[in-house]
Amino acid sequence: MTAGIVVPCSGEQAAQLVVDGLSQRGFHVVRSFDLNVATDGLCDCPHHGTAKCTCQYVVLLVYGTSGAPAVVTAHSRDEQSQLEIVTDPNAPSDPGLVDHVLTALVEAGGAFAGAPCHPSSSPTGEA
Repeated sequence: MTAGIVVPCSGEQAAQLVVDGLSQRGFHVVRSFDLNVATDGLCDCPHHGTAKCTCQYVVLLVYGTSGAPAVVTAHSRDEQSQLEIVTDPNAPSDPGLVDHVLTALVEAGGAFAGAPCHPSSSPTGEA
C-alpha cells in the first residue's frame, strides 16, 4: 500500500469519484472487483451485524499509455471510504502513473474534505 485518502462518501460514490477524476485526466479505468456484486450484498457483516451488508470494497485498475496498471481500492463503511493505491512488487506499476493517480486521489479527498459526497455531483455542487 502506497497511500490512503479518506473521503466522506459511500464506497460506490468514492469509486465513481475516482473513475470520473481519472477518466477526465485521460486514464482508462476498469472496475475489476466489486464486493456488492460478488456477494449480492448478502454477507455476515462484522461491522453491522446484519445480513445485508452496507460496506463496500471496489478494486479499480488504472491504465496509462503502457505497462502495468496502478491499482486503486475503495473500502467503505458507514459513509466513509478509504481510497488506497495498492502496490505489488511482482507487477510494479510505472512510478509516473502512480504519481498521477496519487495526485488525483489527493485532489478528490481535498475537494470533499468536510463535505459529504453526492452521487454524480462535483465538489462545487455542479452536475
